Amino acid sequence: MRIFIIALLLGLSIDSIAQLKEGFDPEEVRACIAMCNSYTFQDLYDSDTDILPEEYHKIFTSEVVGLDNRFQVYVKDEVAVINFRGSTSKLASWVENMYSAMIPAQGIMNIDDEDFSYKFAENTSAAIHSGYALAVVLLGPNLFEQIHKLNEKGIYNIILTGHSQGGSLANLSRAYLENLSEGEISSKNIFKTYAFANPMCGNQEFSKEYQTRFCDTKMSYSIINPDDLVPQMPMHYQEESLFSVQLIKKWIAGKESVDIKNLGRNFFLQKSQYGLMLYINSSNKLIERLITKSYMPIKMPEYTDDINYFQTGTIQTLEPFHYPVNLLAPSEMSLIQREKMKLGLDRDYYKKEPSFYQHKPYNYYVAVLKEYFSEDYANLELRYLPENL
Repeated sequence: MRIFIIALLLGLSIDSIAQLKEGFDPEEVRACIAMCNSYTFQDLYDSDTDILPEEYHKIFTSEVVGLDNRFQVYVKDEVAVINFRGSTSKLASWVENMYSAMIPAQGIMNIDDEDFSYKFAENTSAAIHSGYALAVVLLGPNLFEQIHKLNEKGIYNIILTGHSQGGSLANLSRAYLENLSEGEISSKNIFKTYAFANPMCGNQEFSKEYQTRFCDTKMSYSIINPDDLVPQMPMHYQEESLFSVQLIKKWIAGKESVDIKNLGRNFFLQKSQYGLMLYINSSNKLIERLITKSYMPIKMPEYTDDINYFQTGTIQTLEPFHYPVNLLAPSEMSLIQREKMKLGLDRDYYKKEPSFYQHKPYNYYVAVLKEYFSEDYANLELRYLPENL
């Protein structure tokens, strides 16, 4: 009997440590995108109570660090969620996005005259987004401290999430944490990643390693709306040549149409790739000096010649977000538009979908409910934030 009880207790202990399951879990996704909206609701309404999932408790919000970055920590039983804030309206946040020259995935950054060794991948050919890498390294001490505190409570199951820039920080933080030296954090920690609408954060070698280590194990996902332009950023190139044999064969066989407009665009992009790389790297030197002058002294590793970004995380797509039919207010209409409305000539008097509507975090939340929780979607009172329309 004693042996049975011990075995039972051991089994319960193992189950508690292994609560995070492999695979895409819509319940986890709904909770994560709700948390991502915490920042939006706080900015707009000074409270995130109406959006946060009841079963999770927010236990920590970090101070603002570096280029306007911060994160939150939530807990549900023996699972924690670390939620990285996305881009804000502050210049520092957009400087981080634009600081897109790649640096090696292993190296040393000098920040405030102190050297910080970092490692985001085993592959020495892997390269990563300078701005996001800098943010992760700056967030590192706070991140480690919160993980240690979670571990002290017996919590080792940790989901990393974020929307937009926050999604990229979630993916890069995953790589950073998984490549720490032994003993820096507990080896018992199990990480899972859900990134929403995230820009790309590394080159092909980084993406391949990330895929093998975290996606093939069904523990990292990127949830993307195909009409959202942000996940296609920064600019990247196709590896194959413009007029490849395979592409010509597809044209002849009628399996792929000839898009003359995009063909000309792609030709221009490929011919200008070297010049664009030189431009990005030289302009990012200016950004590095701007950061040093305005925010903190930094000295980054030499930029790589690679500007060919690839997406990370197993892609899960959502349907493009519906924009409702909304009449312009009379004060927003021109005289001609008012006359057209009276005559019913065309729809020029309706509001046009705003830029980045397809990127808004609340629209991602609504789309997740629509895709995976039809009853909750049907009962949802607020399907659009007025501020997004």
